[in-house]
Parts: sequence; C-alpha cells; structure tokens
Amino acid sequence: MYIFNIISLYLIVIALLTVFWAAYIRTLNGSSFTNASMLLCFAMCFYILGYTLELNSSEPSQILFWNYIEYIGIPFVSAFWLTTALLYTGHFSRHKIILSLAIFLIPVLTFILRYTNDYHHLYFASVSFTEEFGKLILVKKTGVWMYVQTVHSMLMILVSMGLFIHDSIRTGGKQHGKVLLTIGASVFAIAGLVLTQVKPFGFTIDYMVLCLPITALLVIVAIARFDLLETKSMARSRAFEYSDDAVFLVNRQNKLIDYNASAKSLLEQLQIRISNTNIFSLLQNVPPLLGGMLCQEKNIVRLQLDGRDRYFEITTRRIDERTVTRGWIKTVRDTTEIYRLNEELKKQAITDELSMLNNRRAFMQIGREWVASAEESDGQLSLFMFDIDFFKHVNDRYGHAAGDSVIQDFGRLLKEHFHSECLVARLGGEEFAVMLSGRTDEQVRQALYAFLEKVRGHVFHYREQKIRLTVSAGGTKKKPDQTLESLMRNADKALYESKAQGRDRVTML
Repeated sequence: MYIFNIISLYLIVIALLTVFWAAYIRTLNGSSFTNASMLLCFAMCFYILGYTLELNSSEPSQILFWNYIEYIGIPFVSAFWLTTALLYTGHFSRHKIILSLAIFLIPVLTFILRYTNDYHHLYFASVSFTEEFGKLILVKKTGVWMYVQTVHSMLMILVSMGLFIHDSIRTGGKQHGKVLLTIGASVFAIAGLVLTQVKPFGFTIDYMVLCLPITALLVIVAIARFDLLETKSMARSRAFEYSDDAVFLVNRQNKLIDYNASAKSLLEQLQIRISNTNIFSLLQNVPPLLGGMLCQEKNIVRLQLDGRDRYFEITTRRIDERTVTRGWIKTVRDTTEIYRLNEELKKQAITDELSMLNNRRAFMQIGREWVASAEESDGQLSLFMFDIDFFKHVNDRYGHAAGDSVIQDFGRLLKEHFHSECLVARLGGEEFAVMLSGRTDEQVRQALYAFLEKVRGHVFHYREQKIRLTVSAGGTKKKPDQTLESLMRNADKALYESKAQGRDRVTML
C-alpha cells in the first residue's frame, strides 16, 4: 500500500513541475518550437495525472474514468516529442502537411479507438480488474491497435533520438551536454514502452508512466542548465517575429523557408498569396521585388502599394555553417520617407532656392556631361548667358524683396520658354545660363529672340508695383575639343558685348 502512496506522490510532484515548465516555456517565446514543447508538457501532464488518480481510485468506474483522461495525453506524448525534435533541428520547414499526417494520424486514431473501444475492442481486447498490494488495478489485454500505437510511439522516439544525435554531429559537438540529456530522455521513454509490454517483475503497472517523469526531468535539466530552448535564439526569434521590417529566410534552392508577420503583410499588400515557396514563382508578378531579392548586394526597389510609389531597401545576410552557405536572410525595409528626404536634399543641393532653377554646381556638373556627349557624337551644342538689364535699379528703387520677386518670375519665364530638354540655371545674382543641344542655328536664333521679346512684353509685379525689364544675352557654339569653362568664357564675353552695345540684345561669338 505504501509503495502506491510513494508512486502517487512522485507522480503528482512531477505533474506539477510539468505544468510549471509548460507555462514557463510559453512565456519564453511564441515560436512553433516552444509551442510544441508546451503541448508535449501538457500531454505528459494528462498522462501522469490521469494515471495517478487511476492508482488512487477504489471503484472500477472511477478507474475507467481516469484511464480515459490518461488517453487525452498518452497517444500524443511521442508525437509531440518528435515534433519538438524536428522543429529544434530545423527539419520541419518542408513538407509540413505530410510530416504532420505521418506523426499525428495514428495518435488521433488511437484517441478515437480508445474512447470507442467498447464497440470494437481493437485497442484493448478486454479490460478486467485485479488486486495487488491491497489496491484494485486495471488489467488491460492488448488489442491489435495497441501494438500499432506502441510501435509507432517507439519509432517516433527513436527518430527523435536520431535527430538529436545528428544535430550534435552537425554542430561540431559544441552542445554535448544538452544533446546527451535529450538522448537520455528518449532512452527512458523507450525503456518505459518496453517494460510496459514485457512486465519483467510481474506487476500490473504502467512502467511508461514511471519512466516518463525521468524523461521530463532530463528535459527540464536540459532547459535549465544547457538552455535547450536557447534564450539567445528566442530573443532573435522575437526580434524576427515582431520586426517592423519584412524578413524572409531563403535556402540555397531559392525557396522561402520562413518569414515574419511584416513580410506576410507586405506580400498581402502586393496581392501575393503564399501558396508556392519558390521565390521565382512567388514573386513573378512583381519583377522589381524578385530582382531585389535575388541580388546579393544592398539595393533599393520601387513598389506600388495602395496606388503610391514606395521605396524598399533590401539587404542580404548569409546563413553560414562553417564554409557552407545554407541560405540567406533577406530584410526588406520601407525607406520611402528616408528616400524621399534624401532625394529632396539632393534636389536642394543642386537647386537655386530663389529661382527654383539649377544652381551653379548643378550647371557645371550636368554641363560637363553635355559637352562630353556632344564631343563624342559631334552634335550641336550652344550656350547662352543672360543678364537682367539694370537689375540693380530694381533693388535700389523697390527694395531687395522686389528684386527677389523679379528673380523668381524671371526664372519661371526661362523654364517655361526653354522647356525640360534645355539645361537652365541661375549662376548667381541676376545672371542666368541656358544650354541647348541638337538644335540648328536658326532654331536657336528663333528661340533666343522670342525669349527677349517675351521679357519685353512681360510685366513683373511686386505688390502694387508694375515693373518692366529687358534682358541681354551672349552666346557661343561649341567647337571641337572645347571645354565647358571655355564655352562659358566665350558666352560671357558675348554677354558683355551685348551690354556694351546698349543691352536688350543677343550677341554671338
């Protein structure tokens, strides 16, 4: 009688510890691995607690009731043990549906057959009761399906042990203590299955439930001492899951093996349903993203989301194991605001803030490119410098605010007249430049005289003041081997010639 009390106390303590560790595991991480570990703990708890109450029941109906409770957990212990091993060693990423069927089909059928056993006796051929040490004990005669369940459970535990051994070898033996404990846990589980079948001491007792707490204890030690759940990995997993950046894990075959919530949200916005893990098939309708994902260097892609252009920076990190690349971590970060800010800063760096034309820096940079291109193609290239006549009188008479207003308006006139195919810039003060490419002499002459006529007829407004102005221009055509600086000197000479001749005219040199 005392031996049953000791066994019961032993089992209750282990059941409570199992519940505690299940709750503790759940708080550490929300990954699939820890979820499977938690379910394993609960399955063991139902098994252990059910058997404990079965041992302490005195009525056949009570014994049978608690036996039913045991089978909420019994069929699934080895199934969750293998699932945990597969997730831990990274072998559950592919063929999830097939693996889940192979692992859980027989446990689910066992659960159903146990609860319907009275109708077919496939699981227990028969049940009866015997008395041992003054206790009423349930005697179960093995049915056909119970052999199937036993073999299936043993195979799953053996496969789990093999996975842990393989993982130890693969990682270079850096985790011997952890793996030895998990292998030991598997050995005790197998021993429990074997002893339950052979009953070496002649007792009608479930040896599996006695060995299972040792299995649980070894797992707990592995968690506490060797960090089986790898706190560092959990922290990384949390960072992975809750990152605002879309993160994709891609293997060497360019197959998507994992992704976080942000990645799923991005794909949904792009109207991509994750039905195919092959990157080429998955992203075939979004070529910019596909190209960016296949590129190993950092790159920026433009995607259209909700009718707006957005910019994403894609970075790649290799997943290495020794000298072998196992895959890549692709991080897709929305950099739209940063991109637009940078573009705005670039624009400001080359834009004259008063006239909103190119500034001198931009003119010199782009102008040299135009000169080089004209040199290569032997094309026509003309440069004209403009100066607003008597601009100083505007500032002196109406004030600098009026002068600024005239500069703004004059810049708008230049931009409208010469359009986007010309290089238009404010070089400083009231001095402007226009470079024209690919136009005949007659076209250039017409454009220039038309502009001077436009300025003569234009009224510049400042508050209630109406200001009329004219403009002087000097121009030159590019000659072979001539630089931008030489062109600007010639155009400047022509401009001063126009001023010397009375202004409001064009001079060509």
